Amino acid sequence: MSINIPVIAEKTFNILKGFGFGVDSFSADGKQVIDPTEATRFVVSEPNILVRLDPSTTTMVLNTSEDLSEHKVRTMLKDVAQDYLMKFDYKIFGKKIKAVGEKQDIAKQAEKDMADIKEGFDTMSGSSKTSYQSLDNVKIVVKHKKAVNEEVRGSRSRNIHSIFIQRGDERFKLPENNLAMARAMARHVQKGGEVFDEGATSIIEMAQDLKKLREFVNYVRTAKIMNEDNAEYVQLAVENIENIKNTFKKLSGAKTYETTIENLSATAVELSEDDDIELRDKFTVSHFDDKVGNVLGQLKSLSLKKNAFESYITKAVAKESFANLKNLLQEADLVDFATAEARLGHQVNQLSYAANDTKLSEYLQGVSRKITSGGQLNQFEYGTIKSCLLGATNNTTTVPTPAVDAGTMYENFLEQYDIL
Repeated sequence: MSINIPVIAEKTFNILKGFGFGVDSFSADGKQVIDPTEATRFVVSEPNILVRLDPSTTTMVLNTSEDLSEHKVRTMLKDVAQDYLMKFDYKIFGKKIKAVGEKQDIAKQAEKDMADIKEGFDTMSGSSKTSYQSLDNVKIVVKHKKAVNEEVRGSRSRNIHSIFIQRGDERFKLPENNLAMARAMARHVQKGGEVFDEGATSIIEMAQDLKKLREFVNYVRTAKIMNEDNAEYVQLAVENIENIKNTFKKLSGAKTYETTIENLSATAVELSEDDDIELRDKFTVSHFDDKVGNVLGQLKSLSLKKNAFESYITKAVAKESFANLKNLLQEADLVDFATAEARLGHQVNQLSYAANDTKLSEYLQGVSRKITSGGQLNQFEYGTIKSCLLGATNNTTTVPTPAVDAGTMYENFLEQYDIL
């Protein structure tokens, strides 16, 4: 049975934050991350704690500089480990555990970790002007503008003139110099795809969209033309940049490729000339730059998709009973939360586990992370939490509370928190 490390990581983070601890989260490659689901190690300065999740040995390791064997945090972490079939190891060190030491420890295993992440990709190598990276019978060929300096880490991923995908004697030049896209394309071909099929076309279009969106965001910020009317679209662009980057990572992975490629068939959106003019007016400046014009259709499409997603979430909430919420919230009774926001973040996280709809569950987890990290919610996120709490109340109480009274109750409840 596989261990769900992201879920365990998020529960570990929420437990530590629930006690009011300041938590630094680190990914497998030693980088500090904001999203706890991307982390495998968590460091607390006071009291001095290090929690490490080791997927290879299915072990949660708790290291402390002082004896916390009677502390509730040890009990709760052990319970999480056992609930998810992980072994639990507790060690006490007589010296201070520092985050920098954690980074150094991870750096020693960086080569091994990266090999696991790349899942079959060879390390990049080659001559001073050409780099190669192989994946079974497929090869990524990178031509460089300048000579590669082997002494500089990552030099083979810089100064790119052109990128090719090669299989046997066939070589295909990619239209964008994006290594993440190249690895996604290499995995696609290695899995039996072709460089001109529907999946490959989607990969190329994503890379082209990524380039345009980056240029757009940089231009809007540099030209200082962001305002109340267009801020929504700039934020959409930023979010989509991250979505594309994450999609390339998933397409590159042997385990995540299949499900990701199946979901790539984006729905085409028909835009009228009026749509184009309306959006163009929101970015009116003395000189209308092509960096804005090039993404107008894409931004409108993203806006329509966002509206469709929010409609889906609203309908999913209405269908949920959150039947198991009461049992999930019982663990909160063991924690003295440091802040009201920490408690609310935990409650929203538990709502996500009680939801049957996968998309709704993932969405609520994201909102929970936003609250816990001190982020501000938008009106839709705020309204969704209120609707979920209202739905959970109406489906778990023996005597239903009138909707208007319950709605007012949760309005007052949420107004206690600085989340809007």
